[in-house]
Amino acid sequence: MTLHPFIISCIMAIDSQPHKFVTYHPWVSYAASCLSNIAMLWWQPILVMYPKPSIHSDWGEFVNQLNIYFGQPDLAQVSKCTLHILKMQDY
Repeated sequence: MTLHPFIISCIMAIDSQPHKFVTYHPWVSYAASCLSNIAMLWWQPILVMYPKPSIHSDWGEFVNQLNIYFGQPDLAQVSKCTLHILKMQDY
């Protein structure tokens, strides 16, 4: 599963049980419990840090960090910029 569908499925599950997810801490805990493979390896050291970093209770920071480490870049835009740089110059 790619990152965007993962986040959407977490939000849908959270929205279906609003009484369980009153603050963002349970949002992050739930989403983190669904991580696997390399994403879980990324989360494990954060999980055991003391004192707890803000990412534990900040949904925005959690999603932002996931995007930084596991989001897919816009490959079309990157390719377009790369090709533009390679263009023959007039001089």
